[in-house]
Amino acid sequence: MNPLIRECKILVRSPADTVQSVLFVVIVVMLFPLAISPDPTILAGIAAGLMWVVALLASLLAAERGIQADFADGALEQMVLGKTPLWLLCSIKAFAHWLSCGLPLLLITPLLGTMLALDGLEIFWMLASFALGLPILSLFCTLGAMLTVGLDRGSALLPLLIAPFLIPTLILGTQWVQSGGQSFYGYMLAALLSLSVVSLPLATGVAARIAVSR
Repeated sequence: MNPLIRECKILVRSPADTVQSVLFVVIVVMLFPLAISPDPTILAGIAAGLMWVVALLASLLAAERGIQADFADGALEQMVLGKTPLWLLCSIKAFAHWLSCGLPLLLITPLLGTMLALDGLEIFWMLASFALGLPILSLFCTLGAMLTVGLDRGSALLPLLIAPFLIPTLILGTQWVQSGGQSFYGYMLAALLSLSVVSLPLATGVAARIAVSR
């Protein structure tokens, strides 16, 4: 079966995982004004950073879903031993993570921005930053999940391993929105995405071979 079709079928058969990510983000964004202040000025000032942190946490929560199941049923070993390039299969895994977590977040961004008192232009730049930044999170989360799969307390190790590498994405994405769309931050985020797309699937493939050989 085509690996991409297989991943899509898995997502269709288990929509609860996607719903869980969306509900997590919505609940946090709904509760945050109650804990801080409902003042629109205050909310608008912290909205970009808050939405990026919530997106990062949601991505980490969804990181192990597909990888752990493939490791348990032997599909990961078949991936490593098969003829399809491992970097391509790892890219598809990252794309599946983005479909289950990143794309839903992108679609509800206008709603979240409205809840946090962002204006139309700020919501546009929030969408732009998520469009470039969320795939980076998915690529890193897939790498982290592959590094920790099969390990005792791997779920606890995952954030410690990859969270430091996600900080530049978080900073660039937040600053792009808060600066009103200054091109420097957009170019840097695009460059980081390009570098991640080229290098991280290869690193994830190496991690997959290590995981299978353990």
